[in-house]
Order: sequence, then structure tokens, then C-alpha cells
Amino acid sequence: MKLDARSKILLVMFTSLTYGMRLSGLENAVLVCGLSLLFWFSGKPKMALVGLLGYGLFLGLSYWTVLPGLLLHLVVLMTYIWPPLLAGHLLLMTTSSYELIHGLRKWRLPEAFLLTLGVMFRFLPAIKSDARHIQASLKVRGIFLSKWALFVQPLRYMEYFLVPLMLSLLATAQDLTVATLTKGIALSGRPSEFVKSGWTWLDWSLCLCCLIFLLLTRLSR
Repeated sequence: MKLDARSKILLVMFTSLTYGMRLSGLENAVLVCGLSLLFWFSGKPKMALVGLLGYGLFLGLSYWTVLPGLLLHLVVLMTYIWPPLLAGHLLLMTTSSYELIHGLRKWRLPEAFLLTLGVMFRFLPAIKSDARHIQASLKVRGIFLSKWALFVQPLRYMEYFLVPLMLSLLATAQDLTVATLTKGIALSGRPSEFVKSGWTWLDWSLCLCCLIFLLLTRLSR
């Protein structure tokens, strides 16, 4: 199943709207089931299972009054923000940066904003990649930093890991900036597009389901 990037963005906006509506546990469960189905049909069965089990866990813990007040409040909060988190994860996992920019370009957003967004999507994976390279280099030199080194040895952690990571990311940001300028961020003409997309009956059906869900929840109040 292939959804347009714009319909996924609208889905994120829709789930964020439901967060402010303070839905009941059953209504949130229906919403989570629908998002899990989208994960399933998008070829992400593990995330579909995680979505269902995660919400079931938070919903069950929210009725467990033995928990401390702050922890119970956090669990209840997670039951409300779980659908927006799933919708955002669906957008990031099933949409490439090219598809996202192409979809937003059809909404007539400024080109500078779109190219900046594209650079950001390319920059975020670089953080994880550079961190792995630095950790591998430290192991070659016999320096093993544990996951708790930030709290146990903060100065050593900053010297051996954070400072090289910041320098590496600075160089990556400069390279991406040059690439952005090369792609024509300063040009006013319409850029060439290599990705073609359009709304199908799946996108219209998704929007219709969201609208029906909003109407039913409003009528039930």
C-alpha cells in the first residue's frame, strides 16, 4: 500500500488534533488499531505489533492505581500521545525525503524551506553514522566508553566522544550546505522533479475515515 506524503502529513495533523480532544480509552484504541493496520499494509508488521502492544501496556497501567502519582500521570499522558507518535513514525518510516519534499511542493511552500527540510532529513541519519564511526575508532585505540560514561565520567566522555562528534557533524553540515546551494536554493525558477506522485483512492479513503472518526467522536459528546 502506497500513500501520498501529503495524506500522511494530514494524518499526523489529525492525530495531533485528537490529542487535544481527550478521547476515551476505547476511541484511542480504535485510532491505534487503524494506525497499526496502516503499518501492516505498508510492510511494517513489527511496528504494527509494537503499536498495539505499546498502547495496551500504557492503557493497562493507567488503571493500576498502585503506581505513584507522577508515574501514573505520565502513563495516562502516554495513552493520549501514542497515536500522534505512531502517525509521525509512519510518516518517517515510509516516506523518503524526496517524496516528502515533492508532496509539500504541491502545497506551494517556499522552496528555501523545502530544501532546508531536505537537508535536515539527510543530516539526522548522519548523527548516528558519525557516532558509530567514532565509537569504532575509540575501540581500536583501546578506549571503551560505556553507556553510563556521560554520568560517571562526563569530562572524559566529552573529550573522547562529544567533541569529535560535534566537529564531524560541523563538517557534515557544511557539506550539506554546499550541496543545497548546488541544488539551486538561490534560484527562483521551478526546479526539476524526478518523483511523481498523486492522490489515489487510498488517500481519499484515509481522509474520509479521519473525517468520519472526528464526526462520530464529536456527536458522542
